[in-house]
Amino acid sequence: MNITVVKDGEALSIALAGRLDGTTVQSVEEAFLKELAAGESRFVFDLERLDYVSSAGLRVMLLAAKKTRGVGGKLALFGLNENVREVFEISGFHKIFALFATRSEAAAFVSAP
Repeated sequence: MNITVVKDGEALSIALAGRLDGTTVQSVEEAFLKELAAGESRFVFDLERLDYVSSAGLRVMLLAAKKTRGVGGKLALFGLNENVREVFEISGFHKIFALFATRSEAAAFVSAP
């Protein structure tokens, strides 16, 4: 799992590449919580290079959504491939998250008041 964190305007972009499963969720959770503790509250998760997400991966994404809402922030996801999107849809998580096709759409969503 490669995690790339980049400040993108008002949003913080967290790009995930590889597999988000029981062996990698801790690193994603730590990276997210570090940025949240630093005061970030507008997150865009770039999933263009995410190959797979397990139930453990969904749990860490749900944690991120809850923590972000807890500080009055916003979170959006974009770039889900067909397999990852199917997992989100089957689990019902597509109704919890703001999903977008492009980075600019996701960034506009989290940057809006």
